[in-house]
Amino acid sequence: MANPREPESPRGPFRFGPYTLARRIGAGGMGEVYLAREENPRRACVVKKVLPRLMENKQFIGRFRDEARVVVHLQHPNIARVYAMGEAEGQLFLAMEYVQGKTLSRLAYRMRQRGQVMTPGVILQIGIRLCEGLAYAHDARDGSGQPLHLVHRDLSPANVCISYDGELKIIDFGASQSTLKEQQTAPRVVIGNLTYMSPEQARKKFVDRRADVYSAGVVLWELFSWNPLPQKGEPLERWRKAAYPKWDPPSRYRTGVPPAVDAVVMKALSTEPDQRFPDAAALGAELARLKAKLAPQVTDEDVARVMWDAFAEEKAAEDAVLAELLGKDPSRALTEQAIPAKLAPPTALAFEHSGLEAPEDYVPGEDAPPAGAAARPAPAGRSETREARVSFGMDVAGDGDADVGMVEARRPQLVRDLEDDEEDMLTPAVESGADARRRWIWLALGLFLGACAAGFGVVWLLAP
Repeated sequence: MANPREPESPRGPFRFGPYTLARRIGAGGMGEVYLAREENPRRACVVKKVLPRLMENKQFIGRFRDEARVVVHLQHPNIARVYAMGEAEGQLFLAMEYVQGKTLSRLAYRMRQRGQVMTPGVILQIGIRLCEGLAYAHDARDGSGQPLHLVHRDLSPANVCISYDGELKIIDFGASQSTLKEQQTAPRVVIGNLTYMSPEQARKKFVDRRADVYSAGVVLWELFSWNPLPQKGEPLERWRKAAYPKWDPPSRYRTGVPPAVDAVVMKALSTEPDQRFPDAAALGAELARLKAKLAPQVTDEDVARVMWDAFAEEKAAEDAVLAELLGKDPSRALTEQAIPAKLAPPTALAFEHSGLEAPEDYVPGEDAPPAGAAARPAPAGRSETREARVSFGMDVAGDGDADVGMVEARRPQLVRDLEDDEEDMLTPAVESGADARRRWIWLALGLFLGACAAGFGVVWLLAP
């Protein structure tokens, strides 16, 4: 049954402004997502049409236009392009680069699934390119030459794409903070993936480029340790851990990690911003120094070989789809079967983020509250903290008073297909206190019944 929140769209290719929308990939929280072709110049892209109901929201429109003023200035090989943000035929839309590749999270999972490990040289090459993209964004200026003071704020392996050619592209600045934005995120909303979030951001303090340095450090820690970090769990507990993190060196989880690598990663992960690298350029310089010493021969071509090995079938399928898309008749092979959700380009969910909504003055304390207890009385008529689907700093998936279960249930299928991806099958969930108690109760009960059965068995065997 169709989701009542998802509008009906024409079948087959149709024109929309300067684009030919070849097929609807699905629908995210803020609108329909299409595989598309721009006609001049002819190139593949992803077009997202904003839902009509959001066109009536002045706050959303203001933030949309804020974002357009920022992303138009970002043109760098390590940042996925946003070609246009505007209005066509009475609808707001975003046109984004089609990045032919997979997210870093997908790559890491696929390699773990096959029992492979990512070599230090490849990790360092990925880290260097990641820092180059961040450094460019941090130093970006507007058309008048004024600095944007841009901070990504949601850097994670799911927002880093590796193309089949070995190019790294940061694929979403939709949660970014910038001086060009007139309408910043509401204080009650914490945007981003808590697993990779800097402590100051989790504590609702001022963030600058060093917050992205921290997130890059988490990404590097996960790759060097080859230890997948939890992506799910009780929101308040995950929020508290983000605000007050504790890290061990990567070498504790993976033998052979050089002490120099530990030192660089742990410096990037310093809780206090002043103790980290001052910017992504400085972190990138240290990674380049390490690579020159440990793996000077590694290049983007080596990253490409890793991608080809991991996703040979997917690449062949995408090559066929793109050949049809850019041909004379884009309808021939662009069927539902030709582009399953698992082949959707990573930019399909750009500008949509996970988030937490909590009372404006609430920040988690360093000590966790007792399991099952609220940190403070909840405001009348709503829970203490809830998860939400956020776009441009606003909850676009619901009405603002639903519980976590309802938020999960109403996530569009495309979101579930791409976000609840392979890595979630591998990554352990964070247990809540209640879950842990239940697990231990069942374990103790099982041991007790087993002991009873063994005792009865011994008595039966020894009976005359």
